[in-house]
Amino acid sequence: MKRKNIFRNESQKLDAAFIEAGLPERVLLVPLDFAKITHYACFCDGRGTYIRKAFTVKNTKEGIDYLVDQIERTRAARSIKSKRHVIIGGEDSASYTRNFMDRLFELGYLTVRLDSKEVHRQAESVDSSTDKTAVRAIAKTMLNRDARQTGGSDLYAQLRGLTRQRRRIVHLSTAVKNRIHTHADCLFPGFLAKDSAVATFSQASLELMANKFSAATLARKSEKTLTRMLTRQGVRGAAEAAAKLKEQARNAICADDATVRMSSQLIESELSLFQTLQAHLNGLNIECARILLQLPEAFVVSIKGIGITLATSIFAETGSLRQIQRSDQINAYAGIAPKVKQTGGPESPARIGGKRRHFNRILKDYTLQAGNHLYLHGPTELLQDAARRKLAGKAVDTAMARRFLRIARALAKSHCIYLPCDVRAGQHGTEAESQARAQYIVQIWPDLLLKWKRLGLHEEAFAPETPLGDWRIIVQEIYEIELPF
Repeated sequence: MKRKNIFRNESQKLDAAFIEAGLPERVLLVPLDFAKITHYACFCDGRGTYIRKAFTVKNTKEGIDYLVDQIERTRAARSIKSKRHVIIGGEDSASYTRNFMDRLFELGYLTVRLDSKEVHRQAESVDSSTDKTAVRAIAKTMLNRDARQTGGSDLYAQLRGLTRQRRRIVHLSTAVKNRIHTHADCLFPGFLAKDSAVATFSQASLELMANKFSAATLARKSEKTLTRMLTRQGVRGAAEAAAKLKEQARNAICADDATVRMSSQLIESELSLFQTLQAHLNGLNIECARILLQLPEAFVVSIKGIGITLATSIFAETGSLRQIQRSDQINAYAGIAPKVKQTGGPESPARIGGKRRHFNRILKDYTLQAGNHLYLHGPTELLQDAARRKLAGKAVDTAMARRFLRIARALAKSHCIYLPCDVRAGQHGTEAESQARAQYIVQIWPDLLLKWKRLGLHEEAFAPETPLGDWRIIVQEIYEIELPF
C-alpha cells in the first residue's frame, strides 16, 4: 500500500489506533523517559493535551502495577474502550527497560519505540535538558506517529543480537590470530605464510602449533610421524606436505632457547583462546541460520555467491524487507545511496555526491561485501552487468550492493528463489518456459542444499512449515520434478 501522506515514517499501527478510536481524545499517549531505576512518564491525548503531567514510575514489578492502575483509571474516566488505543512509547530502549516494555505489551497495550535522533529534533532546547522536557519531546514525536511497534517475539531482533555478537567475536578472533602470527614468526619463520606446506590455521597447523612448537622441534620429527598426523587431519598429499615441511623447518632461522620457551607458552595460550572463539562462532552460525530459515529472506541464499553467514548479517540489520515501501529507503539506511542537495528553485540543478552523515555502518559493510560477491562469483547476468558498469567507470561495489537489495526485497516478497532473466515467467507462460525453469531448479538444487547441509540444517531448512520447504513442495508438484535430500 502506497502512502499518500507527507509523513514518510508514519507508523501504520499508530494510524490504525487513531482511526479505530474515532476521535483524538479517545487515544491515550503514555510517553516514557527511561532510566535504570526510575522512569518519568506523563499522560496526554491524541491532540497533545495534558491529562496528567510528568510523574515517576519505578523500573520494578510494583512500578508496572502502579502505571497500569493509573492507565486503567484514566481509560475509565475518558471512555477509552480498547487497550490498543493506549500507546506507550519511549526512545530506543536499553537492555534494562526491555522487560518493562515487553510486560506492558503482554498486557495488551500498544508499545512503540522512537528514534533518538527524531526525539532530539523535537526537544525545546539543545542547550539544556531535563527528564521532564525529555518526556515532552517524546510525546511530540509520538503525536507525529513516527514510531515502530515493539513487543512479542521478534525474530529479526534476535538475529541482530546474534550477528552482532558474532561480529564482535570475529574481531577478537582476528586480534588473536595476529598475535599467533607474531609468536609463530619467532618460533618458525614462514610457517604461517601463504606458500607454507600446511594451510594457515587449518586443523593440521593448529595441532602442530599446540605442543612445543618450533622449527627445531619439527625438523627433529620423523617424516612418517608427520605424515600420519597430516593424514589424520585430512591434508591431501600428506607425504609430500610432510617432506616440504621438514625441508622448510631445516632451512628456517631458529630462535634462542629463552625466546622459544617464552613464545611457546604464549602461543599455546593464544591457541586455546582462538579455538574457544572458533567454537563459539560455529555455534552462533548455526543459531543464526536456524532463525534465517524461518524468514522469507532465506530465499536470498539461492543467489550464487551469497552464503548463509552473509545473508544473516544483512537481514539482521535491515529487518523485514517485505515492510519496506521503497528501495531508496533501504539504500539510504545502508549508506549506499548518493547524497542529493537541490535548492534555489527549479532552475538550479541538484548536486549529487558526498558522504551521508547518518546510516547503518554495519549494514553498509555487509551490503558492499554482497555486491563484491555478486561481482566476483554471482550469476552470469549479474557478472555481465558488473563488467558493463566497470567499463563505464561506475562504482561497481555500490551499484551491485543496491541491485542486491532490490533482488533480495523481490525474493522476500514473492517467496521464490532467484531465477535468471532467461528462465523467468514470460507473459504467456509457455510449456518451453516451464521446462526451462524446471531444468534450472533441478540444476541449482544441489548447490542450494549444500549451503544448508554444511551446517547440518538441511532438513530443518526444507521442512514443510518453513518458507523454503513450502517452496520445495510447490515446485515439485507444479513441475513434476524431484528435489531429494
